[in-house]
Amino acid sequence: MLQSLLSFFRKTSNSAPKDKLNVLIELASFDKGGLEKVVLDSALAFDRARFDVTIVTPGKVGHLGSVAQAAGLRVIGLPAGDVLGAYRKTLKQFDIDVSMSHFSNTGYPLFAERGIPNITFIHNVYAFFSQEQARAFAENDRYVDCYISVSRNATRYAVENLGVTASKVITVPNGLIISEHEAREKKPVKLTREALGLSESDYVFANIASYNLHKGHYIMADAMKHLLQRRRDVKILCVGNVVYPPHVEELRRYLGEHGLDGHILMPGYFPDVEDVHRIADAFLLPSFIEGWSIAMNEAMFYQKPMILTDTGASAEVIEDSDIGMLIPNEYGDTPRLNSALLDELAYKPHSYEIAPVLAQAMDEMASNREKWREKGRAGRAKIYERFDFSAIVKRYEQIIENVVRERRKAH
Repeated sequence: MLQSLLSFFRKTSNSAPKDKLNVLIELASFDKGGLEKVVLDSALAFDRARFDVTIVTPGKVGHLGSVAQAAGLRVIGLPAGDVLGAYRKTLKQFDIDVSMSHFSNTGYPLFAERGIPNITFIHNVYAFFSQEQARAFAENDRYVDCYISVSRNATRYAVENLGVTASKVITVPNGLIISEHEAREKKPVKLTREALGLSESDYVFANIASYNLHKGHYIMADAMKHLLQRRRDVKILCVGNVVYPPHVEELRRYLGEHGLDGHILMPGYFPDVEDVHRIADAFLLPSFIEGWSIAMNEAMFYQKPMILTDTGASAEVIEDSDIGMLIPNEYGDTPRLNSALLDELAYKPHSYEIAPVLAQAMDEMASNREKWREKGRAGRAKIYERFDFSAIVKRYEQIIENVVRERRKAH
C-alpha cells in the first residue's frame, strides 16, 4: 500500500497541472556560454502558471545548470551510456507537450515517435557549418514544426542554404533584460581610462566581443592603418575572452609589428560591461558573421552610437543612420558566405576593401562627437520600445501555444 502511494505521489509531483503545457528545452550542454545564458534567461522568464519547463542536455550540466536548478527549474543531464533510453523515459515521465531545441538535435527522432511538436531556434547565420553539418540541418527539417530565427539575415541564410522550409520560420529578435542593466548602471565605477592608458581626449570605440577573428579584428587593424594617416586620437578597446590562443597571439604580434598596439588595445575580458561603456564614446563591431548580437543591444542600452557591418541584425536596428552607421561587409549578400570564405577572410588577407570605408566612418564619428553622442541616446529608447526581453519571451510563449494548438488540430 505504502509503495503504491509513493508511486502515485512521484507521478503527480513530477507532472504539471492539466492547465499547463509541459515544455522541454534541449541544448547541447548547460554549463557556461552565451547560448546557455539565453536558454536560462528564457526558461526563468516563462510564465510558470502556464508552462512547466524541463531542461535536458546530453552534455555537461555545469554552472548555469546549477543556477537553473537553484531557481526551481528541472534540469536533466542524460547519462552517456543510455542517452536515448533515458530521453524516452523523460518524455514519458513528464508528459511533454512541446520541445524547444537550441543548436542540439538529439531528441528529434524521439519527438517524432511520440508526436511531440518541435520548435527549433536559429541563433546565427550558420555560414560556419561544414558541408556535413549543412546537410544534416537540411535533413532534420522534417522533424521541425516551427523555427524561431533571431534575424532576417539568419532566416535568409537558413532558407537559401540549409534547406529550411520558409513557411516554418518566424523571426523574433533577441532582447535585453532591461532590469539587469538598470541595476548595473547604479554600481560604482571600477574601470577608468587612466588604468588602460587612455587619455580623456581620446575618442574610444568599445569592441565588446570574444577574441574570435570572425568578429573582424583584422578589419579593425586595416582600418586603423588608414585612420592613423589622418589622426592619432582614436583608440579601439577590444574587450573579450580568448577563443583560440594561437590566433590571438598571432594577432597581438601583427598589431605590434605594424605599430597598432597602442591604438587597438586588447586587455582581455571584463565581466562588468557597463564599465567598458562608461569609458567609451562609441561601439564598434565589424563582424563577418552575426545572428543577433546581444553586445549590440547592450551598446544601445548604454546610449552609444554604433558602427556595424551589414550582417546579422545590424540593418534591423540602425535605420537611416539614426543610432549609428552601417557599413557593407566584405563578401556581399549574406547567403553568399560559407565556412571556407569565412575563415579565409577572417584569418588571411589583412587587407580589406571595406577598411577605408570603416576608417571614414570612425573619423566622421570622432570628428562630430556631440552629434553622435545625441544620436546614441536614441538607442536606449529602441531597446525599451522594441527589444525588451520580457516582451520577447511573451512572443515565444505565444508561438509555443500556437504550435501545440496546430499539432492537436492536425491529429
